[in-house]
Amino acid sequence: MKKSVKKAIAATLGLSAAIAVISCGSTKVVSSLNEVKAASPVTAYVPGKANKNDAVKDLNKQGFYTTPEASKHYSLIDAGGKKVLRFDVTQDNAAEAVILPLSGNEKKVTVLFKEMSSFDPDTVKVDPVTGKKTGTPFSAFYAYVMKGSQQTLLRHNASNQVKGSKSSSRLTEDGSSKTPKLDIVSDWHDFRMVFDVADPAKMTAECYIDGKKVHSDICKTVNTDSEFNLQTPVTDSDHYLGGSGNYLEFGDNDGSTMAFGRFAYIVVILDEDVPMDLAQAGAKYGLDLVTAPSVDADKTGPKSKKPEKKPAEINMQAAEIGKGAGWTDKSAIENKTINLDSLPYSKNKAEKIDRAATAPALKFAATVDASGANGAYKTIAAAIDAVQSGSAIKVMPGTYQEKLLITKPGITLVGENPANTIIYGYEADTGGIDGNILVEVNYLPTGTKTEPGVKAPVPAKPVDNCYFNAVNITFYNKGAEWNKAWGGAERRSIALGLKGVDQCYLKNCVFLGQQDTIYWRSGRVYAENCYFEGEVDFICGGATALFDNCHIHSIPYANGAIIVAAAGADTGYTSTKNYATGYVFRNCLFTADKSYDAAKDGKKITAGRGSWVGGSAAPDVQAKTIYINNEFNAPLNASVWADWDSVNTAAKALFRGYKNKGTNGAALDSKWALSEAEYKATYDDTQKILGFKPELK
Repeated sequence: MKKSVKKAIAATLGLSAAIAVISCGSTKVVSSLNEVKAASPVTAYVPGKANKNDAVKDLNKQGFYTTPEASKHYSLIDAGGKKVLRFDVTQDNAAEAVILPLSGNEKKVTVLFKEMSSFDPDTVKVDPVTGKKTGTPFSAFYAYVMKGSQQTLLRHNASNQVKGSKSSSRLTEDGSSKTPKLDIVSDWHDFRMVFDVADPAKMTAECYIDGKKVHSDICKTVNTDSEFNLQTPVTDSDHYLGGSGNYLEFGDNDGSTMAFGRFAYIVVILDEDVPMDLAQAGAKYGLDLVTAPSVDADKTGPKSKKPEKKPAEINMQAAEIGKGAGWTDKSAIENKTINLDSLPYSKNKAEKIDRAATAPALKFAATVDASGANGAYKTIAAAIDAVQSGSAIKVMPGTYQEKLLITKPGITLVGENPANTIIYGYEADTGGIDGNILVEVNYLPTGTKTEPGVKAPVPAKPVDNCYFNAVNITFYNKGAEWNKAWGGAERRSIALGLKGVDQCYLKNCVFLGQQDTIYWRSGRVYAENCYFEGEVDFICGGATALFDNCHIHSIPYANGAIIVAAAGADTGYTSTKNYATGYVFRNCLFTADKSYDAAKDGKKITAGRGSWVGGSAAPDVQAKTIYINNEFNAPLNASVWADWDSVNTAAKALFRGYKNKGTNGAALDSKWALSEAEYKATYDDTQKILGFKPELK
């Protein structure tokens, strides 16, 4: 469920729970399953049938149990003489769902519903020719069946994926989040979920949209000691997918994306083969399952709550996000200087960073100073525009709020110290990974597609001066923090994106973000004495990268951190295909927030997961993640490596560990150890890994 929830469903129907229902006024709220009857063979919810004005009473009288907060999120709207159920948690990012108790003897649970979802209004773009709207969809549905401690799940998310307990399927072409092959947002669609639950250990789930199967999945075991209680507030670490018992939950419990939907009906059918033809099914159950209501999509859609402007400075002000005067930015910095012993968001100490760093002896073509002193450029962008390809630029101490797109090859940025030389911004705006990059260096030909897994023409060799270097600089994407402050859900906040950069040298730099902190799509990268922090896939992409003597830190996330999502060689150059050696960590320190020490298995740290297959430069090259001689102190899940989805699996990637130390070094090595022969053949030397000698120029 949502991390920001103050009152949420601890969806935990204990097997040994006594049976009772708490009445809140005239609504039905489940505290435990005492004296709650299991659902009838058919539970059909038709909006407005039992109460035309009160959505919660209407749901209750038609068989569904609700939460104490339900009236905030469910409402009835007019639709051409009929009623439609409107479900909206986009304003408070809360968890919400309806509960249907089951007996535990069911063999099949089928859920039918007709729904029109919506795009996030802050992401909508309108094609001037066709008038068609595109954008980032809100989560359209979420449902799971529990049988004992086994769960089988189906849900939709803002990346336009249907996900289950174990895997996911994209509703998009070639893995692109921008090219839908099935648009489930802009019109009414018919959904069918079929949960086969005869054998608790072998339960399956199938999702059909407009009669076509789009995803199938299997169950997972849920480990929880929680008791089912809709009344008790829960903490961030307990609220997600908890609970054992027998029930169906339908609503929003995604954990990362907000949900919105308009429903013409919701029908749950137990232990029957339901006709696929909706007219036949409707006739069987005495319902109109075919007719789509007429609603004004704009008037009944979700409202924007996003502030008109992003924060003006590195410290967010209460007035900028509609907070009271007592609100303060917990990541505020003083005197335009980051405390490297207590970083702004994580409060972690950045090891490996040289506090007494000196600038390398280079010939600088330009100087940047926010004050403009001595004729310096006031912005980094202006300096890059002014210099020739192959130039070094000196960046004086200061905070530089710039979203940079660097397409001029051969740029080196040199700061005085990462504590006082800071590039920052609030780039976490939804719309796919490309819309959330603070600093993007892109040397690919204009128009090259860079969506994960999307094929595009690849140059045979890089352009002249195809390098980018950075020294003594902090790259800080505060976008996810800003979103959390006003209630947004987007966490993708890339500090540095690299595309087609053939050679890159990063020295003594700090990279701060949350999800996808660094996205190195392609090229070859050497990072020395750098610090990286984030939570999910915070080191990702299809580059070859060597992290040498760096510090990698996992910040808190309720569902567990994933360090690496490495892809095979992607949109790089055919001339460097032989150096697709993966994401290599050598002599690095791995740490994690203390909250992971007490987390349950599955919600600790995953060292890497199978990332997207295919791509452009070398679709036959595996995604590779290699850990060599590291101090690994982050608490690992039992499954050290994980699948991305049913297609992009860990088995298709290459994961290796070699002579790692620390509290979990041995665990890292025990899963697919790197052999001595593999080490000596490819990974015992920097130039073997990268194919070039890192140098500043």
